[in-house]
Amino acid sequence: RKRLIIKKNKMMRIASALLVAVILTTCAISGTFAKYVTAASTVNDSARVAKWGVSVNATAADLFADSYKDVKTTYTANETVDTITVQADTQSVDVFAPGTKGSQDGAITVSGKPEVDVNVAYSATVDFSGWTLSDTSFYCPLIFTINGVEIKQGASITSADEFAAAIKAEIEGLSKVYHTNTDLSAEANNTVNISWEWPFYVSDENDVKDTYLGDQAAAGNASTVAISYSASATQID
Repeated sequence: RKRLIIKKNKMMRIASALLVAVILTTCAISGTFAKYVTAASTVNDSARVAKWGVSVNATAADLFADSYKDVKTTYTANETVDTITVQADTQSVDVFAPGTKGSQDGAITVSGKPEVDVNVAYSATVDFSGWTLSDTSFYCPLIFTINGVEIKQGASITSADEFAAAIKAEIEGLSKVYHTNTDLSAEANNTVNISWEWPFYVSDENDVKDTYLGDQAAAGNASTVAISYSASATQID
């Protein structure tokens, strides 16, 4: 009987051990197949270089000339108008005289449709030299028009430096910032249109002054005007 009890106790211990093993295995399996899971979403992205494609082109265009036709505003019935009435004694030396005029439109063009903001900046250099009479007073009969704005001697322009500064300011004032995706070639006032004129007759007093300038030129002391300008396009932040 004692042996039977010992045998039963041994069987109970084995059964208990097996039960514990089954419980541990079940926990292990449940830990494998039942758990919290958090996954990150996949992010896909791509990009390309933003378009620039801005062109600034300058074409040769004379503002002044070495000869002019039809400097007078009226003619008699027997006059031939299709003749040169002003011509420099040296070819390719530009001159001007009463009754002459000229223009230079669209010598610089800006085109492109950039995908960035862009600053189109104009820069000008203007010089007036020798425009003084015998009493050293300033006199310049030329009338300039920059994109529709007339510039001439007057109350606000009383010296050669002021005349030059006014033209320079008007040209450089065309500078502008354009927003992204602007078709630059379609923008108004994005190029320099410049014209000038020396009126053939204003008054007898002006004729005397005009003649003085012409005599000074013959003596080797000619009054001169020099104008140059350029444009650049730069991306801005």
